[in-house]
Amino acid sequence: PITKDNTSVEYYCTIFTATESVLEKDLLWTGSDDGLLHVSKDGGKNWENVTPAEAGKWMMWNCIETDPFKKGTAYVVGTKYKLDDFAPYIFKTEDYGKTWKKITNGIEKMHFARAMRADKKRPGLLYAGTEYGMYISYDDGANWKKFQLNLPETPITDLTIKENDLIVATQGRAFWVLDDLSVIQQMNASVLDKNLHVFDVNPVYRSEGGGRGRRNFGGVTTNIGTNPASGVVINYYLKGVTDSSRLSITVFDKQSKPIRTFSKNAREATDKIEFSNGINQFEWDMLYPPAERLEGLILWTGGIGAAKAAPGKYKARIRYGKDSVDVPFEIKSNPNYATTEAGYDEQLAFLLQVRDKFSEVQRAIKNIRALRAQMTEFTGRLDGNREIKSFTDSINKKITAVEEALYQTKAKSSQDVLNFPIRLNDKLSGLYGVASSGQNPPSKQAKEAYAEMAAQADAELAKLKAVMDNDVKALNKLINEKQVPVINIK
Repeated sequence: PITKDNTSVEYYCTIFTATESVLEKDLLWTGSDDGLLHVSKDGGKNWENVTPAEAGKWMMWNCIETDPFKKGTAYVVGTKYKLDDFAPYIFKTEDYGKTWKKITNGIEKMHFARAMRADKKRPGLLYAGTEYGMYISYDDGANWKKFQLNLPETPITDLTIKENDLIVATQGRAFWVLDDLSVIQQMNASVLDKNLHVFDVNPVYRSEGGGRGRRNFGGVTTNIGTNPASGVVINYYLKGVTDSSRLSITVFDKQSKPIRTFSKNAREATDKIEFSNGINQFEWDMLYPPAERLEGLILWTGGIGAAKAAPGKYKARIRYGKDSVDVPFEIKSNPNYATTEAGYDEQLAFLLQVRDKFSEVQRAIKNIRALRAQMTEFTGRLDGNREIKSFTDSINKKITAVEEALYQTKAKSSQDVLNFPIRLNDKLSGLYGVASSGQNPPSKQAKEAYAEMAAQADAELAKLKAVMDNDVKALNKLINEKQVPVINIK
């Protein structure tokens, strides 16, 4: 009706909630703010009043949820708090509304409910939002128990499940999200009897950024939520953990080749994991191992990081003592980009190729410096013997020429690279940065640039190998022939 009341607070006989079946075409449900429930099986052409008798009059129906597994089954939630009735009202039907059963056992008498959702993966698993927080049921509403966790005790106005996350709308306390319902969906008593149980892994989008444990940026704040893990999250249960227990997690690529292994005693800090009795959580940031690192090098392009896995199906192997479990998971393409999985695969293969060549160069520089240090230390202890010193000098000249081709040795500060041209390792690093900056396969120019740089690097690495295979062996033979003492006191 036409009225001057622009708030609509006095409008009644209003459809307050409506939904369609997730299983059956043309099956519609509606609930009004004056206590009526209706169902239509023909797309709205005809309606039938199916209001539960136990609901009484003047119920405000807030929520209707159809069962994602059973046809004809639905749940309805209503309130009567405006009539000073604060009891929870949740009803269930299994016959299209012909009969109803009240399912509120376990919900406190004053905790009236506004919303309820059925889990999309586990039949009979229900979530309810009340005036005083959350409840959960594992037996299709026959029994409820509190499900508050770290949620503030506040009115829950609505619930939804998206990408297997439970999203909670509150009255005045913001939105809350319970990330990844897998543990809740798969939990049962038999899990507690196992030494190792690995829960199914949620698919994850290939997003920007990453790094294990990185969730917030820019310092600590008290009035915002915590971002979910951006990587692949694996939840697992352990029993009987002691100080000597061993656990490792190996991630395999699409061809079942190992990408990376994490363990308690891993050599690299980034590959270490901690674990304890009960539920544990591991996050793989989708990154391959980084390139070889060499302390003290100054590179204009900053060096090569870690390549991110391409979209596709992978698996992880969790080993705990004598137990081992393989769990599959999927990395999904970022929907913001149109790149195909084949395109991502080509980009990843190219980045790993550049990384490996860069690492070869870095290891060569390490070997050159280690060899030079040994020769310098050895000849420093010699008393005379010009022949050996002359031989070491000739080797040093050769390896220095190789080193200077691989790395700009004149760079002693970050500004020196402006004055002296960068060398092969810096060029490879720059090429990697360009190829990894987008969501696309490497360009023709990038491939050609790599072919040229790799050929130059291989030529220098071949020179170094010849020195190691021939000159160093000859030096060791000369030292033995001259019977130079290993221990010498001056």
